[in-house]
Order: sequence, then C-alpha cells, then structure tokens
Amino acid sequence: MSAGDDGMEPVQAGFIGAGNFIGAHHLLTARDSPLLAIAAIADLDESLLARHANRMPVGYTTTDYRRVLDDPSVELVIIGTKQDLHARLIVESLDAGKWVFCEKPMAETQAETEAVLAAEARNRGRLAVGFNRRFAPAYAQCKRLMQTVPRPWYVNYRLMYPNPTQPDGTDFYSQHERILYEGCHILDLVSWLLEAAPRRVFMTGDRRRNNCCLLDYADGSQVSFMCGSMGSYCLWKEYMEVFGTWVGITISDFTDMRVRGFEGEFDRVYPPHLGEHADSILTHGFDFYEAYKVERMYEAREAYRSRYGMAIEHVRRPTPPGFEISQYGPEHPDLWGFIPDKGWVQSLEHFADSLRRQTAPENADGAAGALSTRLALALLRSLDTGQAVTLEAEG
Repeated sequence: MSAGDDGMEPVQAGFIGAGNFIGAHHLLTARDSPLLAIAAIADLDESLLARHANRMPVGYTTTDYRRVLDDPSVELVIIGTKQDLHARLIVESLDAGKWVFCEKPMAETQAETEAVLAAEARNRGRLAVGFNRRFAPAYAQCKRLMQTVPRPWYVNYRLMYPNPTQPDGTDFYSQHERILYEGCHILDLVSWLLEAAPRRVFMTGDRRRNNCCLLDYADGSQVSFMCGSMGSYCLWKEYMEVFGTWVGITISDFTDMRVRGFEGEFDRVYPPHLGEHADSILTHGFDFYEAYKVERMYEAREAYRSRYGMAIEHVRRPTPPGFEISQYGPEHPDLWGFIPDKGWVQSLEHFADSLRRQTAPENADGAAGALSTRLALALLRSLDTGQAVTLEAEG
C-alpha cells in the first residue's frame, strides 16, 4: 500500500466479477492509480483469478464473493458480473456497509430498481453506476459549451456496431435486449446532458438487436437515438450531434469534436484511452485514428472473415494521408484494443477520490440508474404496442 500524491491512503477496492471488461479497464485503473489498491478479487473462474494475481498486486483472490463483503478492510466494491446479478449484488454490498461501483445496467426490472433504491436510502455507502460517458472528456466539454444555449436542443446519437454475440445465438447477449444492456449508456447520457427526463418515448425495430428511438422533452428538446448491431467493425461505433439555435457540435467516437457557432471556440481532437498514439492523432487528426484502428483489425482479417463473414479492408481516402499507417504499432502493453477515451479511468478515480474525501460524487447514482432502466423498459413497451409511451402516466 502506498499513499497518493496528497498523502492520503488509497481506497481498498474489492472486485466481484473479473471478466474481460473488468480485466481490461477497472482492474488496470486500480492497479495504476494512486487512489486505489486491489484488496481482493472474487470470481468463479479460478484460472482467471490466477492470471490477474500474476500480473498485478492483489491482496487475495477468492471464489466466494461474500468473503469480500465480510472483509472490513474493503471500502469499495466494484461489481462487474453479468447484468442479471447487478441489482442483488448492489443491495448486498450496500447492506455490508460498502461504497459500490457497479457496471451498467443497474437493474433489469422495476422491482430490482426499487430494491436498489431502498438499499441506497437505508445505508450510508454511496452507489455509482458505471455510466462512464459522463466523464468522457469530449462529452464533458460539450455539456459545458451547451450550458449557454437556450432550449430546445436537438440531439442525434448513433450507437451502431456489430453485436458481440456468438454465431449460434446461445451466448448471454443474444438473449438480452441491447437497448437495456448497452442503450442504457446513451439513455443516461442524454438525461445527464439535458438534465431532464423525457415526457414521451417511442421505439421501432426488433426486440434484441436494432432499434430507432425518439425521446420528447417538455421544453421542446428532442433526441433521436439509433441503437443497433449492424454495420462493420471498421466504422467507428458512436457519433453524437447536438444542435441549438445557431450552434452545433458533433463528436465522432469521443475523439473528433467539431464546434460551430460558439464565439471564440474551436475544434478539438481528444487522445484515445490511455493516450495510445496521442501525438499522432493530435498531429494527423481523426483520419489517423480511424486508419490505425482498422489497421489493427486488418492484421486479424482472416479471423473476422471465418467467424463473422465480415471483410476487413484498409481505410482508403480520396487523397493520400500524411502518414504511413503500416509503420505504427501498439505502444501500451496492457491495451486489449485501440479504443477512444470513454471516461472509464476518470469515472472510477473520481468515485474513489470522493470516498477518500467523503464528498458527494458526481457519478450516476441510484436515481440515474433507475431512470435509465425505466426509459429502456418504456421503450420496449413502445416497441410491443407500436405506440408512444408517456412517462408521466407511470407515476
């Protein structure tokens, strides 16, 4: 254990669930941050526990998560199991006296939501839901700029990327609605950006994979949201447009931010996760980001073709770029892929620092988690009925 730069001791974190996402993100953040120390990791996969223990300092590993909850030295519990366990583990962790950081979604049903909110209310520990996009640097800057713009606003969001499912359709995510397990990210983002809940929602598409959503707000603001599993891995996953009177902002995959209509403001390019090739992206812009991302996929093109039937080709623009992309390779030894800065590190570090200082965190809390689940369920009802759902009528 070592103290941070401010002399305060790191928060002792216990992990429940340590699969691919947690291993690629939150465990590495806890390993590298002076704000956190890994007190314990709980997972049912003993080989996974051994791999984590071999590559980072860990107090202990266990296959029994209750050992983490019963450990008085563990201050913060980080939950990264499959989503069907989230609500129950949040309740147990809060009742054990811990602060809790849980990956999204917080809950899958209204009953689970109510149980989490009750546990949050009866305990002193704080809850953060892993809606990291609130902490993505590009999105945080977008919200700061838009605060000067009168309503209504129009927001268009595209989250379109092939679904991470197995071809035979038997894996976990093939059996769950994408609007709930991933669309909840954007439902929280627009709620945070607009600082309001919509009054009506409407959704078309199919139940599991591809949807078009409309969210209508009392002040006249509108959100259109495409949440889908089509397209190519070669095209960037997320794109946001925000419009107000005489102004507009676009953000391509958290990296390329274009600002129009704000006096004295300028476009920005944000470095990727962990700063991978930051200098080259700042020099060459989004063209480098996209070309390099696809270049890494091109190296595994035969695997993509055999598994998905998907063609992976180099990015070819009308004019030659100012760089030779084949000359660039991975820089950070721990990166499991070249990805933008979506706020993973910032959101977890902020929550840990709030615990250390006993201040109110700015992470999404139980109420925000409840709203995102409520919106996803309302959208699914709209899909089932073919009608818009009015949220005020739900009480």
